[in-house]
Amino acid sequence: MAPDTPSTREALLQSTAQQLGPEALATVDASNISEPVSTDTEPLPLSPVCITQESVPRNLKSDPAALMVGLEFEIPRWEPGSVVKWTAWEAGYDAPKDAMHAAAHLKQAAEAWNKADVGVNFEFVPLAKDANFVLTHGGDKGSVLASAYFPNRKGLNFVFVYSLAFQPDFRNGLWKIFTHELGHVLGLRHEFAMDPKRFEGNAVQIGKANPLSVMNYREELPELQQSDIDTTQQFYALPVGTRLSTTPIVDYVPR
Repeated sequence: MAPDTPSTREALLQSTAQQLGPEALATVDASNISEPVSTDTEPLPLSPVCITQESVPRNLKSDPAALMVGLEFEIPRWEPGSVVKWTAWEAGYDAPKDAMHAAAHLKQAAEAWNKADVGVNFEFVPLAKDANFVLTHGGDKGSVLASAYFPNRKGLNFVFVYSLAFQPDFRNGLWKIFTHELGHVLGLRHEFAMDPKRFEGNAVQIGKANPLSVMNYREELPELQQSDIDTTQQFYALPVGTRLSTTPIVDYVPR
């Protein structure tokens, strides 16, 4: 029998802890994010923006409802019935309370999607070694509030929150921003991904267009609509391998 070897995720975390110290990987305490978050928000000075490109976690900087789905060669989603586990790092924020604030708001966003019962659930776990993604601070990205990722086979992914999200205009509505980001984690593209003026490439539409979709940009913070729930349920009910347009649905199992 071959000896047990650490997974790619565990090897990455072990290497990081050796170089930066275990404090860089400390996660928030679940008991500190159990209270309901404040949802009082003010009119926004600009439309919320997210990106889906790679960033580096701020605490690791020292280290070398139409819904749109689909990427260039596949339409990725999680295997129906999956549980996507997540945690949140404490380090890297401008203030310690910001880490708890962000984690509490992500927890509320995750609960909103869990309540929608779309076919995949989110679950908080204490340690990054058991998580599919970690919430972490990505530094300053100008007008960008947050970013996420699409379903994939990686052992560890990141949901990033950026400095602007902690400003008064957005701070209390952060959970709504995370509701949008978790839509990406479920495999959803921006609502406008097929708009010729804002084309993001190789998106496929499910259902009718809804300008109020949680996956759209507008002057208000995004909110989960019934059409988002219905079409995401429809998406996850399709058999794996189904082709939307000419692109096949590919299922991934969260690691």
